[in-house]
This record gives sequence, structure tokens and C-alpha cells, in this order.
Amino acid sequence: DKGEGACRCSFRPDFLNYNCSYYDGDTVGIPQRSGIFVGSRLRFQQEVVNKTCIQAGAPSCAKLWRIASEPTTFVAGIEAFTVLIDHSATVPSLGFAAQARDSSGLLHVKGTGDAEQALCAQNGSTDAPYQGSPTRTAPCYIQPMHPKNSTLDFFSVETLLTAAGVQLDEESFAGSGHSARYEGLTMLIDIHYFNTVPWKGVLRNASYYYEIAAERQSSYGVHNVVWGSGDQPYSSDRTVVAMHGILMQANIVGRIAGFDFNNLVVQLAASLALLAGATTGVNFLAMYLLKYRAYYTAALIDKTADFSEVDQLESRTTEDLRDTCRRRSLATGGARVDLISRLMADDFSEHESHAGSRLQEGHAHGGAAT
Repeated sequence: DKGEGACRCSFRPDFLNYNCSYYDGDTVGIPQRSGIFVGSRLRFQQEVVNKTCIQAGAPSCAKLWRIASEPTTFVAGIEAFTVLIDHSATVPSLGFAAQARDSSGLLHVKGTGDAEQALCAQNGSTDAPYQGSPTRTAPCYIQPMHPKNSTLDFFSVETLLTAAGVQLDEESFAGSGHSARYEGLTMLIDIHYFNTVPWKGVLRNASYYYEIAAERQSSYGVHNVVWGSGDQPYSSDRTVVAMHGILMQANIVGRIAGFDFNNLVVQLAASLALLAGATTGVNFLAMYLLKYRAYYTAALIDKTADFSEVDQLESRTTEDLRDTCRRRSLATGGARVDLISRLMADDFSEHESHAGSRLQEGHAHGGAAT
């Protein structure tokens, strides 16, 4: 498995080391569905055909291909490679649509190690993805880089690894015996879209941030066959290129809010039902179970005035209402509504009013006779 060219070095004594070779992005960068694969180690297994297997009438074939050589090399400067991220998100039911070209985003650096602290020490780092305060310590959110005349985001592989808490020269996972540079790994890039913030409501423009997690035990590699002389698959030699590295997979997640009338009705109905249930429970405890339930019952039940006399009182003049209040030793100030309310609270009745009027007339006639 280790291939040819493996050695031990004093600067990295715990893992196998190999010579490094320079490659470009077209060679070690392979697009994947919703992501990209970036190779960090290549093994060139050069094979020749076993001629005894292709002879006419060969009774058996133990192994069709013989391994002639197996050189292995690391990709030089893989951390300096850059990854451009273009993405968009839509929620048709809410009429929401956003894309990286029109929005601004940040990269979340979660760790607190030396590498993370160095990232967060750069200008533009904040402590929150939206309206955060400037900070120079980890954890933080950092600004992406942008190509010239473009608003798309790109990061170096080293920055993405640091945000995921991974160093390629550390053990890939406990017990593997190899470094992450040798084994490879899988990184999940979650792109969190949001258009709402607690206590602020829906924002005018959507934003997003990147959250990266590393699956160290999910090593990743690809294989490719390069045929030698002759037409495949009839060549007598071939090279199997095995490339291990970093698989980056992007996922769109987030928290998108929008007005929904049906949801509003459901929420109101549920809230009112809970409120009614709570009120019924409290009243039941106060009126039937607690020690001072008689007093609580009296306080809970308010006796209102009889509104059957409102029409009769409304037909009277304001001065007549004041006189009626004065005879009943009630306050005479305020508007008509105040006067009528006082009379109703004092159990005013139309019969009593007529009786009072007849009594006044009787006094008037008696005075005249005298």
C-alpha cells in the first residue's frame, strides 16, 4: 500500500513521507456533483500484461497484470490551491430566491487553536454572521476573497481546512497510521442562508455563511486507467493512477421566513386554545380547590349594571341627568356617558324616575293650594 519512494523524515517522523511533484488544478482538481475533489497523493501503478494469460489455449491465468513499478508522490503546495464557490437557494412557496452573486457571506471559523487564531486576526473578522462586532480572536467569521470584477467567493484549501479544524500532516483519524495528506478525507460545506434575525424579523436582503465539518474517517480516492501502446483494452501495458485527497461537498441549508396566512391562522388558533385552556384551569383551581376559594370566586365574578335603561337615559337632557345624579347623591361632573354610567351603577330604573317626577309635581300642586 505504501508504494515506492516512501521514507521517514525528522520533521514528520510519525508518518510516511514522499517526494512532492507540482501539478495544476486541471490535473488534481476533479469536479463532482455538488462539490469538487482535490488530490493530495498520487500513486502511479505501472502494469504489464502477463503474456502467459493471453496465449492461445492458456489453461489458467493466476494474474492478468503484473506490477512493474509503483511510484507515489505528494502534490506540492496543495494548501495553496483555491476553490471558487458559486451557489444559489430558492424557496418557491415563500417566493424566496437568492444567489452568491447578489448576496454577501462569511466563513465560520469554529476552533480556537493557533491556526484558527491566525485566521481570525485578519481584518474584517466579526463575532456573528449578521451585524457582528469586530474581533481578532477565534471563534469568528471571516471575509471570503473575490476574483477581480466578481462577487463570487473563493478560499484557499488551507483556509477551508483550518475552518474545519484539520491539518493535513496530522493523523487522519485515530488508529489509521497515516496522515490526512496520505489518506484523504471528506469535508462537508454547509451554506446557511437566512433572511430573518431574532428580535428583528425578516431582513430586506438575504445573507449566508459557510459552516465546514470534516469527516476524517471518510477517506476518499479516485482511480483512472491510462493505457499504453496499442488500442485499449488490447494494450500490453497500462498505468493505474490512484489519487487520494479532499472531497468537498456543498449543501444548501438555512432559515428562510416569509408571511403565510394559513400558518398565521393555525398559530392563532393554537395560541387561543392554549390560552383558553390555561384560563379555565386557573379558574377551576381558584373557585373549587384552593383554601380561599369563596373569596376568589367573589373576586372573579363582576356584577355589571343593567343596561336596559340606557335608551331611556339617553333620551334625557344633560341637565336632567345631572339633577338625577344630585338627588341620588352621585357626582355630577363629567360627560353624558359618565353621568349615565353612574346612574346605571346605582341601579337606576325608569319606574323610579316616573315616581320621582310625580312626587315633584305633587309638591308643586300642594304649594299652590296653600
